[in-house]
Amino acid sequence: MKANNRDCKIVQDLLPNYLENLTDKVTNEYIEAHVATCAECKQALKDMNGEIKLEQIHQEHEIKYLEGIRRRVRRTILLVTIAIILIAGGFVGYVYKKSQIQVNNYTFLRAEYILEDEELAKDGRIHCIMIAVIDENNICKSVRVVKNGYKEGVISKEYEKIQGHNEIKNVKNAVVRGNELHYNDNTWNGTEKKELEQRWKEVYFVDVIEEI
Repeated sequence: MKANNRDCKIVQDLLPNYLENLTDKVTNEYIEAHVATCAECKQALKDMNGEIKLEQIHQEHEIKYLEGIRRRVRRTILLVTIAIILIAGGFVGYVYKKSQIQVNNYTFLRAEYILEDEELAKDGRIHCIMIAVIDENNICKSVRVVKNGYKEGVISKEYEKIQGHNEIKNVKNAVVRGNELHYNDNTWNGTEKKELEQRWKEVYFVDVIEEI
């Protein structure tokens, strides 16, 4: 079944925090259940250097599969089929319900701004999108930045610059997708929502900040 675009967007925004072990158990279950069945999000996790996490997810699913085989040995085919449907349905429903409650507690803020840069941009401007994850206490947990509009060959150099400078402590989980540069800006982590909106307006001259 094709994953819901909103679910994919939420999961991909939460993946950097997931890799840094900043998400709780219920959110982890939601992310792992989604990634296990979504090729797009699985590739996104792999692009963020999450091979170890992917291996863990695969191992967990293999363990569940082997447990299912042992149950089929102990029971008849009919009883096992019914049991698997009931257990799997109940478990998935429970995890989905709990994870939806957790995810729905978050607010997602989106803002756009332009960087004037004749040296890097093909049209003189870098187009930037910021998406902030705000928790139930109105505190920013992470900000994902997407930049596009680079000249040919420039984006790889920008990526290498980020990867090769450990002193850029606030920038993490950089990845290149086509002509877009994605990364986490941890400058705003821990900032209260209203303060974040005000600072964005002051620093980036953002006119519109919307919830998505």
